[in-house]
Amino acid sequence: MILPKKDKIEILAPAGSREQLIAAVRSGSDAVYLGAGVLNARRGAENFSDYSQLRDAVEYCHASGVDVHLTANILVRDDEWQQARELIETACALGVDAVIVQDAGLARYIHSAAPELVMHASTQMSLHTAGGAIAAASMGFKRAVLSRELSENEIAAITSASTIETEVFIHGALCMCVSGQCLFSAVLGGRSGNRGLCAQPCRLPFRVTGDRSGFDGCMSLKDMSHIGYIPALETMGVRSVKIEGRMKRPEYVAAAVTACRLMRDEGEVPADLAQKLTAVFSRSGFTDGYFTGKRGRGMFGTRTKEDVTSASPALLNSLHPLYKTEFQRIPLQMKLTAANENSFSALEVSDSDGHSVNISGDKPQTAEKTPFSNDYAAKILGRTGGTPFFLSELTAEVGDGLTLPSSSLSSLKREALEKLDRLRRIPKQIAFSEDFSEKCTPSPRRGFPAGQPGLRVIFHSAAQIPDGIKGIEIAYIPLETDEETLAEAADMLRGLNIIPAVEAPRGLFGTERKIESLAAQAKSHGIEDVMIHNVGLIPAMKKLGMKIHGGFGLNVFNSRSLDQYAGMGIFDSELSLELTISQIAALDSVQPRGMIIRGRIPMMLTRNCPAALSAKGCTGFSKNMEDGRKCCSITDRTGREFPVLCRNGCSEIFNPVMMSVVENVAGKTRDALSLDWVTMSFTTERREECAEIIASYLKGTATKEKNITSGMYLKGVQ
Repeated sequence: MILPKKDKIEILAPAGSREQLIAAVRSGSDAVYLGAGVLNARRGAENFSDYSQLRDAVEYCHASGVDVHLTANILVRDDEWQQARELIETACALGVDAVIVQDAGLARYIHSAAPELVMHASTQMSLHTAGGAIAAASMGFKRAVLSRELSENEIAAITSASTIETEVFIHGALCMCVSGQCLFSAVLGGRSGNRGLCAQPCRLPFRVTGDRSGFDGCMSLKDMSHIGYIPALETMGVRSVKIEGRMKRPEYVAAAVTACRLMRDEGEVPADLAQKLTAVFSRSGFTDGYFTGKRGRGMFGTRTKEDVTSASPALLNSLHPLYKTEFQRIPLQMKLTAANENSFSALEVSDSDGHSVNISGDKPQTAEKTPFSNDYAAKILGRTGGTPFFLSELTAEVGDGLTLPSSSLSSLKREALEKLDRLRRIPKQIAFSEDFSEKCTPSPRRGFPAGQPGLRVIFHSAAQIPDGIKGIEIAYIPLETDEETLAEAADMLRGLNIIPAVEAPRGLFGTERKIESLAAQAKSHGIEDVMIHNVGLIPAMKKLGMKIHGGFGLNVFNSRSLDQYAGMGIFDSELSLELTISQIAALDSVQPRGMIIRGRIPMMLTRNCPAALSAKGCTGFSKNMEDGRKCCSITDRTGREFPVLCRNGCSEIFNPVMMSVVENVAGKTRDALSLDWVTMSFTTERREECAEIIASYLKGTATKEKNITSGMYLKGVQ
């Protein structure tokens, strides 16, 4: 007997098309994730955009005993709420088992309009700490899809401390960037990864500047494969393992699902299947570097000619038997009754999900040769091939000396299974209730104080702070700044009537306690303001009594996200770098908000420094915690150099061109911009440059800098 899936770790498969869906279900997945419409992170997949397609997909899965997780995992603009409403209302009507969400505002909306609809926090929310899982739970999520970059010990720690389920990626592509923190595609081509249209520019030739190794893939990682660790993940309490690949072939899905299922159920994957899984799709093989903590050179790889040709027609054909017929995962209990020759026979069939049907059949006959037996009935009633059902238990109450011919038993079985199939397809609808006019239309704009927005400044190093600067509201310095420098900077800033504040890193992998300790140290020197870029720090900073400012890493993209974070204790928020100035002006919320108007755009946050491929290796960290130094730069095929700065165990890759919209916002009021402040961010600039740029802006004499970009503020993203 196959154990109910709730007693095992869940195998979650991609379903980017009808063919993928069938392959996933028939090869033995417990659940699938799929998208509908444009509000999902794989808009380039075929998806199930038509209502009838989505309905048929959900009905087929539920009839087969497979859960459906609907992806709504992109950032939502304020003008897309009606589309969001329609999607969520459809999800409720069809009874999907969960919806995967990235946008904090969408989570707020769903929790209000359909509180019984299960929400899973997308990996796009950059959840990689126990605090992140706790924060997700407070937003109404029932599961956290953890970042791919975590090690075994880190996953175990989060899972044990979490009050919600955890889900991890088990096989498939690895982005160079932490999910939800990538602007590479958006900046270079206007196709946003946070909006489901990543063009994968990181797979193009890049090399560490000055490196002569000849390797042009310092931004391309091998695909991950942690299938061999499924038993360990199950033991530590992880609820689900997820296969990446909604844009890959159905044969890939079938091979990956089968390998995962065999590892879970039997403890090993046959060598032949493992070889085929590698051949059907890989990038120079697979890596488990993040899971084992062995990051570095061995994790990098590109898709070679040999990788492409290995997926031959013969190989693909050899995988078709994996999903030729329905996978039998639904146990049935059957009760056969044939009391006497004058009564019609009856078959009661019940499944493991509470559905039950009763079928009447032929009257029993006198057994002339072979007497009736349970084995005889089980042999016929157990022939359920071509269906997702299998006979688990049979009881029979047949009068002495009576029997039913095989044709009668087969007819009873066939009619019962058909009726049970129809019953399982009926959706278990989820309550959806809202006043459309109140919750989906823009709110009246709130009033702003008169005058221009205030100015805030982010310094990448305390050494950049100019002497005697005035006219700034808040000055942020890195949280990791050494204690002596931190105290001196705080005293100097307070002397200039500037609020001293610290900025926490975007990447927090395994460093929660360190970050909490540093924040406590900052508070001991009178610094009570902190900027965070990850929801995982909200619980700890609230506990310390810090005044929390939300950074761009939170991806605040709409008015509801502002409201959500205000309700979670964030005082004010820095808006997404992917919004246009006009979209920003249309936002409304009680929460104060600002935007970065000048600085290098942080294109990518990665836990694998590109310099790992160079002869010198990563040089961005030092033993006395002065991390945050420039490590290296990477060069693309056009010769552009992207600075790489390392901080708190992660590396940030910055745009080589300075972003500035100073001229576009200068002289405009808070109300016109719908902003309370603007921010300048300094990364590689010298102290003298910082002083000059700040002073000229405050004097109103700022001139347009040469060789700059407006980022996404004017052109927007798809």
